Amino acid sequence: MRRMLLSVFLAAALLTGCGGRETPVSPDEAPEAALTEQDVINMYTAASAVYDWFDLTTLPLDMEDARTEGGLTYYRVAAEDLSLPVSAVPEPTDSTLSWTPEPVTIASLADLRETAETYFSPEMADSLFALSPDHYKDFDGVLYAADGGRGSNVYLLDKAAAAEQADEDHWTVTVTFYADSWAFEKPSTTIGYSQAVLDLEHTADGWKFTSFAPSDGLDLEAETVFQFTYDMDTFMRDDAGNLDTWSDLKLACWLLHADGAYSEGPSDTLTRRFLEDPDTWFDALSVFPDSPWEHADTVMAAPVNDTYAWYGEEEQARLTEILDTYQPENEAQRALLDALKEARPQAVERATENATASFCLVTEGQFLSLGRKEGGYPWDYEGLPETPQSAGTGDNGESLFTFSFGGVDVAYLDADGTDNIYRMTTTVPGPRTLGGIQVGDSEDDVKAVYTGAVQMEAVGEDQFGADYALIHEPGGLSYCKHISFFITDGVVSAIQVEDLVDGRLLS
Repeated sequence: MRRMLLSVFLAAALLTGCGGRETPVSPDEAPEAALTEQDVINMYTAASAVYDWFDLTTLPLDMEDARTEGGLTYYRVAAEDLSLPVSAVPEPTDSTLSWTPEPVTIASLADLRETAETYFSPEMADSLFALSPDHYKDFDGVLYAADGGRGSNVYLLDKAAAAEQADEDHWTVTVTFYADSWAFEKPSTTIGYSQAVLDLEHTADGWKFTSFAPSDGLDLEAETVFQFTYDMDTFMRDDAGNLDTWSDLKLACWLLHADGAYSEGPSDTLTRRFLEDPDTWFDALSVFPDSPWEHADTVMAAPVNDTYAWYGEEEQARLTEILDTYQPENEAQRALLDALKEARPQAVERATENATASFCLVTEGQFLSLGRKEGGYPWDYEGLPETPQSAGTGDNGESLFTFSFGGVDVAYLDADGTDNIYRMTTTVPGPRTLGGIQVGDSEDDVKAVYTGAVQMEAVGEDQFGADYALIHEPGGLSYCKHISFFITDGVVSAIQVEDLVDGRLLS
């Protein structure tokens, strides 16, 4: 995406002759055949440059030729063979207009008026000249102009235009102005967008714009433009408690530059809203797919990533239902749905890896975890016994092995050259779960970390002489994995981390 203001580009194009760009024929010379969308966008782009001569900048000047009047200094306009920019040069089949280089020469007020009325209705042309009555002036029939411009809107990141036919004599051009001042205002930013709807009408004098907006016409007062400060004191005081009052769009715009503690609450709020009311989410974020915002893709994919990273089976089933059944109303919503679907495989993979990684025992500085291992024993671990012990053959003919390391007894299987650790057991202090629990900790310690643990009769081949076990089995992407904390006299006497593969203890 471009990172320059389009108004700056247009001004540069005017000064340089647009580097070989082609200029459209006058819209009033257009044939009676219907215009195409590309025709209208090209008309808008050229008209925008003309509009800016009055509102934003000025025509090229010969600074060696000056006149003075009323305390103002005027310089001769040097606009011979001036090429107006167009958005694109379409193929002949894509256009009803003839796109050939036709540079214009503006040497007098009459020339300037004629060029303005090429694109604008007489009333619009009048309003342009009225913007600054002393900007352009003829001296002895030659056009001069006062030097200077008002300066572009610094909060404008970029803009985009889309054309839609209202009827055979009327098109509208919707211009979206994107705001983002993060680059020069961090840790604060003004971010969001505003839109202007312009009218192109077929009049007796040809196709003319009857309403228009400047190239940098971002409306900072629009309800879709927001001001944020990413400062913890400010966030906790002004923002953290008010997230429920924020619109989906405001939450999404906040997330464009948020990270860490600044992102979790807003992202959780927005994702839960998506699961409850996807229609509102799709409508609010329709501006995102074509936007120039750097992290727009991350924000669009957040509902999928959050659901698989943070939520359970119920929320994941709801997400699947939305992705499978949602019917987009337009191309922007289709792009959002595609972004969500494309993010899903990686989100599932990451969540599965994280779920598996939580089923481990940490001992002697290494993480022994359940699951598939690559590269052959001892895989990527250091200090494991040189040779594992054979433990016979499994029900499906796979080879079984065991080894002990750092107070942990490990069992794994080799099926067709693929190793998979399916059980790890410890009965001594030292080895810890990822939650920090070890043999010797109290039952209350276990419950404080594994808040969903369920008490049941002691399980395992010998039950370790325990009174009962507390079972941590979250399900979901953890599938058939669990951790059993065997409790004897209120204290952990053994820990077993296990993957049952084809079943669960609690369900």
